[in-house]
Formats: sequence, structure tokens, C-alpha cells
Amino acid sequence: MPENIKDTLPAEVGRPPVVTILGHVDHGKTSLLDRIRHAEVAAGEVGGITQAIGAYQIEYKGKKITFIDTPGHAAFSAMRHRGGQAADVAILLVAADDSVMPQTIESIEHIKSTGIPFVVAVNKIDLPGVNPDRVKTDLANNGVYVEGYGGNVPLVNISAKTGIGVDELLEIILLLAELEELKDTSAQTPATALVIESSLHPQIGPLATLLVKKGVFKKNDNLFLFKKNIGKIRSMIDYNSKTLLEAAPSTPFQVIGLSDVPSVGDLLTDIASAGTVPVGLEPTPSVLLSDVEKPTILLKADVQGSLEAILGTIQDQANIVYSSVGNISDTDIQTASSANAEILGFNVRISSSVAKLAEIEKVKFTNFRIIYQLFDYLKDLQENKTIAQGPKIIETGQATVLKIFNFGGTIVYGCVVISGKIKITDKIQNSKISSLQANKAEVLEVKKDQEFGLTLIPPIEFKPGDIMLSTTIEA
Repeated sequence: MPENIKDTLPAEVGRPPVVTILGHVDHGKTSLLDRIRHAEVAAGEVGGITQAIGAYQIEYKGKKITFIDTPGHAAFSAMRHRGGQAADVAILLVAADDSVMPQTIESIEHIKSTGIPFVVAVNKIDLPGVNPDRVKTDLANNGVYVEGYGGNVPLVNISAKTGIGVDELLEIILLLAELEELKDTSAQTPATALVIESSLHPQIGPLATLLVKKGVFKKNDNLFLFKKNIGKIRSMIDYNSKTLLEAAPSTPFQVIGLSDVPSVGDLLTDIASAGTVPVGLEPTPSVLLSDVEKPTILLKADVQGSLEAILGTIQDQANIVYSSVGNISDTDIQTASSANAEILGFNVRISSSVAKLAEIEKVKFTNFRIIYQLFDYLKDLQENKTIAQGPKIIETGQATVLKIFNFGGTIVYGCVVISGKIKITDKIQNSKISSLQANKAEVLEVKKDQEFGLTLIPPIEFKPGDIMLSTTIEA
């Protein structure tokens, strides 16, 4: 453990520290969170990427630590812009085999912009042939100087897979938090909480995950967004799905009883605020002016946090006729049809009846499980839009995923064609078809109502019931 931290310990932490982890997309953030909370969730994450913001709390050596998890830097920036500093301590995660990557550099910029203390966690240290000193050099070249290498930023070598160094990482987090002398703000009023996740549940209605910043929220408290009452706390549920009667500072909880879906980064209080809406938080229309040089899309996402992260990135790249949270509906198809728009979905579903309507209305729908693939696909749409005589991406077929098999690490998707046909030369949402089989034989194409199996490079984490879309390039 770094000696210069141990020698300067102040008084006990007044409230639990709030920690966020930032780093490159495949450097092991989800695996580290899984190791810390001892829950088998990492295996289920799509592409190793956490898609939506969450929060939970652990207790380590008698002290609580709250972790918040963001789907990407866009949402992290939105939280910081709208609600102020969300975390007290950051972990900069760097894989020992890759070292500093482009998103690592973005993470460094985000962490520095907040001014919060951080620790570098060098992951995958258990892999053969890795060189941690290379990470230190690359970090120094990007303005991060770790202890023993010309600076005072603590660095811990870890393995999220085996647990090596994780205890030391947690100890350093607590030490950094103690140096911050976090205050117990439970007596302050009004009670204030940061929205770190929100969604619209089809049965329950508006849901939000809140992180208490100050004061104490209690069951039956009214909730206000500035002067507007947006509901009442009917139920408070913690990260273990247990019911709470009150929530103190640094406590994450899900609230039921909202009348509206708040935005990620909104600050909710238990007393109406006399303040005005800050610049940048004014409501924005969901229908934007048409731009013939931009692709026209209708955007759907699973939760508000994902939707805001995507909109924050693509708003200048597309003509967005409508955007909302939830699965694809008949209304979405009709809206897209009237606007001649393509529907892009993120972690959403489409029923067979709605898919049939889309086929009738000739509305193209593409669903994505990984946020960066959506961005890449939109970039392809832009390039296709601006090159009038160039190659065009056309849809060739749609298939429903029936089952997913894992044969020694090879993912095979069992499907049935519901429209058009799928050829071995097509692409499935930017992934290449490496194998196409029907009746246990390799084939060149499959047609409507035919069951088949295929493998993709790279794999896409579809779920049974999802609709996959095949496309080809037309000269």
C-alpha cells in the first residue's frame, strides 16, 4: 500500500464515499464490479459493456462504499453537467495487456475535469507476459504520474478474474475518501438526490434510481424537480431489492411513485426549490428540423440513461423525428413510416405483430446491444446519405432468434427467417456471417419460414425473441 497515503490519515469518514470506474470498453470494468460485489452478473453483460447506469453499496471492513456505474462518458458528462459532481473517488482502470487506449485518455480527461482523487487499477495482471511498467510509462505520457514514477497517484496491480489486489484497491479507496474528509450531510435540508437512472416500466410506470447527496429521504416524502412536484415516494428499494423506510447520504435507491420520468443528472428534492432551471436544462423538442444531408431516424432505448447518452452523441449527426424509452410499438412504426425514417433501437424488443406491421409499412428497424455499434451504424448511414451515387446499404431479410448455443466459446444463433432472405455474404448489424447452416449442412442462403443456425464475427449478444436484421451493399 502507498506509504505516503498511510502516513496522512485524517479523521473517520463522515459518510460513505461514492466511487465510479472509468476506462477503456474491454478493460474489465464489469468484471471488477462483479468481483467487488461477489455477484455473477459479468457473464451476462453484453460484450462486456455495462449498458445502463446502476448503483449499489458494499461493506468492507465495517465501512460502506457506494459504486455508481455509467454506460459511457457521454452519460457521465451529462450527470456532471446537470447535477454536479456525482462521485467522490474514481478508479481509472487500465488493462495490463493493452495499456493506455483512446478511451483511457478520454477517461483521464473526464476524471481530471471533476477534480476528484483517483487511483489507477492495472487489471489482467495475471496474464502471462504483461508489463506493468509499460502502463506507468504510457500514463506518464498522458499526464498521469503514479507513485514511484514521479507522481502521487496511487496504483494497484489487480486481477478482476482471480481477485488479486482487489482488497488493496478497496483499502486505497477508503483512504482517499478519508483524505477528502467527507461530511455527514444527513441533517441538511432540503434533502437532495441525483438521478442516476430512469425508465418507464409498462406496469409500474416511471421509475428512477436516486443517489442521495444530502439530507434524508423518507417514505411518503414528496419529490420536486425545482418547483414542480413530480410525485411521491410510495416505495424505496435498495440495491438488494429490500424495502427502505429512509435513505441517508450516499445511499442509492429506486423510487416508485413518480408521475414523470426524470432525466439522468436531474436533482430531486423533498421541498420545492425556489431556484430557476439552469441553462442547458430547458426542455427540448423531440422532433427536430429536417436536414436532407442527415439520415432520418426514430430512436428507442431501454432506459432514460441510455437514451440521453445516445442523444448526446448523435444529435448533430441525424434528423431525429422522435425519441423515447420503451419497446417498439405500432405508433413508432406509423410515425417512422410517415416521416420516412429508419428506427434504431438500443436494448429494446419488437413483437412479431409489430415486426409484421414494419414489414407492411416498409419501415427498417435495427436493434443494438452495444452502444458503439449503434454509433458505427449511424456513421455508415451518414456516409451513404452524403454519397449520392455511392454504394447503398439495403435490408435483405429479418429473422427471429429462437435459441443461443455456446460450443466451446463459439456462439451459434438458432433462428427462423420471418421476411426476405439471408445470404452468407450479408451482414447482421455490422457483423460478418462466418457460417450459415440449415438441416445440419452449410448453405449459401436461407429463406422465409426456414430455420437455420449462424455464427457471427464479432458475436452479438442477442436474446431469444430478438429480431436480427441482415443487410448488404448495393452498388
